[in-house]
Amino acid sequence: MLRLDSALMAEQAPDGALNTTLHVCPACGSGLVQPTSWEQEANRSRWRVWRRCPECEWTGASVHNELEVDVFDEHLDFGSHELANELRALEHANMREMVDAFIIALGNDLISADDFSR
Repeated sequence: MLRLDSALMAEQAPDGALNTTLHVCPACGSGLVQPTSWEQEANRSRWRVWRRCPECEWTGASVHNELEVDVFDEHLDFGSHELANELRALEHANMREMVDAFIIALGNDLISADDFSR
């Protein structure tokens, strides 16, 4: 299981002024902010990141150091894993419902070999 450890990463920052909330919308507070684009700045140690909130449609761009971008990336990975786990759970529940309906139909003689012929 992926463990999000942005607090540990923040302690490693040399200046102590690390922004670990790039995933949080400054307008509505949603934790679902996503990057839409990024580019490395001229000094090569900072990144300009364009972000968007899917809940309130806020958009913005800001410049961040590599550690801040790494923390943001870790939040995005964590969210991707959560979505994948939820999808698997929904697929399992849907398949369980289909199997249960099929078993009931078989038990009530509602399905025959003719149903499987072309």
